[in-house]
Amino acid sequence: MQTSKIDVEHDGKGIKLKTINDIHWGDEQCDEKAFKRYLADSDEHTYFIGLGDYMDMIIPSDPRYFPGMTGSVVDIVDHQLRGFADLLSPYTDKMLGLGWGNHEWEILKRHGTSPASRLNEMLGTRDLGYSGLLNLCLKQGGKNSRSVIIRYHHGFGGSSRTSGGDLTKFEKECANWDADLFLYGHVHKLQTVRVVRGGLCGATFVAKDQHLVICGTFKKTFNDGPCPTWSEKMGFPMRTVGGPTIYIEPRRHRHEIRVLA
Repeated sequence: MQTSKIDVEHDGKGIKLKTINDIHWGDEQCDEKAFKRYLADSDEHTYFIGLGDYMDMIIPSDPRYFPGMTGSVVDIVDHQLRGFADLLSPYTDKMLGLGWGNHEWEILKRHGTSPASRLNEMLGTRDLGYSGLLNLCLKQGGKNSRSVIIRYHHGFGGSSRTSGGDLTKFEKECANWDADLFLYGHVHKLQTVRVVRGGLCGATFVAKDQHLVICGTFKKTFNDGPCPTWSEKMGFPMRTVGGPTIYIEPRRHRHEIRVLA
């Protein structure tokens, strides 16, 4: 598990944070146009964090492979790495780092090359691993620091067919960590829940928020034609295409987090 401490400057109004995950670039169901719009909807105070499954990389030996997918292992991996790196290259100076997903892990396990690590090397970004804790320090003019602790994980387990199943699963994982913001991917849902806990700041009673965000996908659930997608075969319901925008604003004693999902 990776641990990181990153300083970012803000103008007194805070920053925006966007996640990059479950894009599945290279798959016919990837909504590349929507992903490009999501990236472009940013400004100088917008930062990005990657949670894996950037590229689909389904190869012939993978049980999810189906006829119509073409190319050798090397062709698929190298082509998708180059293409996705080109998409992200305009935003590298705002990347907190890029983590791993199960699609990148499968390539490493089966073929001994790490697409996530290679992508970080190509872009000059921080390798965040499969999960970790990140201390994000908001500074104004190099001082007045406010720390936001982020627990991130690509995600785990099968996607639930109900609206509350994945929230419950990840809420249980949140109980193991002392963090302000929890980010998960993998299940292709865009959901958020806010948990409020009482605490003290000095001798003042304050409400301390924790935010759990399941960070969506840019892979469409179904296609238009007789050949089924993986999601259709598995009986998954329709998913929203998109990702969250997380607003982090410093306050006198702590910070405020708002999630648009």
